[in-house]
Amino acid sequence: MYSRELERGDPRRDNGRIKEVIVRFHHVGMVVQSSGIADELCRERLRDDAPLVWGPVPAFQCVVAFSTRFPMIEFVVPEAESRLVKFLGGQSVLHHIAFAVDDVRRPAPFSPGELLFDEPAPAVRGLLVNFHKPSGGLLVELVQEPM
Repeated sequence: MYSRELERGDPRRDNGRIKEVIVRFHHVGMVVQSSGIADELCRERLRDDAPLVWGPVPAFQCVVAFSTRFPMIEFVVPEAESRLVKFLGGQSVLHHIAFAVDDVRRPAPFSPGELLFDEPAPAVRGLLVNFHKPSGGLLVELVQEPM
């Protein structure tokens, strides 16, 4: 993410110095029923034969993996008794879109008061993640890369 100062006369400027924050896309998360389905999607649809490397995300009761060729795609396999299974009824769906932020605890331009959890959760590849409170529709995940 980066920011830039707005020029005088720019309608986004209001009596003072306002910074425009540009948000970076990180990935989309797909909930699938099993790691086998994720492997098959990678091989058949994405033509990615590299094995997926899975890692647990205990805070969200799931395991996740990113495609090697397409790291902007995350596969999420929820544990049998997780909230995701109960909420989605075991269906495979596009679950969330994720944006990279510099600090997941103070995720400009998102409001920290709108975060779903009090503390971010550690995830695979050293990521820290949290979700923006849903307002209907697709969830928004905020991702902080390791330092």
